[in-house]
Amino acid sequence: MDEKKEALVPELEDLVRKFTELLTGEATPERVEMVKVWCLYTTMAKAMPPLIQHWGSEPEHMEARNQIREIIEQIKQWNQEKNQKH
Repeated sequence: MDEKKEALVPELEDLVRKFTELLTGEATPERVEMVKVWCLYTTMAKAMPPLIQHWGSEPEHMEARNQIREIIEQIKQWNQEKNQKH
C-alpha cells in the first residue's frame, strides 16, 4: 500500500524540480528532496534563528543537524561543479 501522495500545488513541484536542475545540474528525485530540505531549513534559520539554534543544540537532534549540514555542503559542491562547467 505505497500510495503516491499527490502534491498540494503540482506547479510548485515543477518549479522545485527546475530550481534543483538549475542549482545542481540535474533534478533527480533524491536531489529534489535534498533541495527541499535545504530550502526549508535555511528559510526557518533566517525567519526564527533562536528556534533553529535551540533545536540544533538538543542532543537528540545532533544526527539530524549533521545530516542537514551534509546536505547543504553537497548542494554547494554540486552548484560549484555546475558553475565551473559553464
